[in-house]
Amino acid sequence: MKNIEINEVYTLFEEIKGLIKKGSDNTPTVIQPEIELPDLSVISELTDKLQETIEEVRKPAKTECHHTFSITSNKVFFGVIGMGIALLVCMFAIHYQREKIATYKDNDLKYRYVKIQGAITPDNIGHLENIFENKRDSVKVIRKQVEKHEKAIIEEAKRLEKARLKEQEAEQLKQEAESLKQQK
Repeated sequence: MKNIEINEVYTLFEEIKGLIKKGSDNTPTVIQPEIELPDLSVISELTDKLQETIEEVRKPAKTECHHTFSITSNKVFFGVIGMGIALLVCMFAIHYQREKIATYKDNDLKYRYVKIQGAITPDNIGHLENIFENKRDSVKVIRKQVEKHEKAIIEEAKRLEKARLKEQEAEQLKQEAESLKQQK
């Protein structure tokens, strides 16, 4: 039975094969027309132009600003006048402050000079005021005297402080020596 079945299958395949051949002979052959490709050079030219345009758009635009200041303009005229007035006010204020500071410095120097002298009489005060008002060169001499005296006082204070510290150290050493003697 196996032989029969194989033979039947074989005949069926032969029939199918024949039908396929017959069908392929009957099918009309389709002829496809050739597709014409457009001219690509035009497209490449347009692409190049588009790229150039994009590059130009991306470049920063150069802007130029011109400012003109003319004195005939009301804003400029009043601005210059206002700045001039402000400058004059500042100059007068600075001058006034400098005079005030110079007076303070002179008074400080007078005080330090009087302190050096110890006691001062009304005649000496008048003489000192006369020096500060009329003889500015003498003020430099007084300033040097005061600074020299103050340096001498500072050096004397340092020397006395060192002597005091040495005395304290000597006293401390004496106490330590006595405590060591008592322990023995």
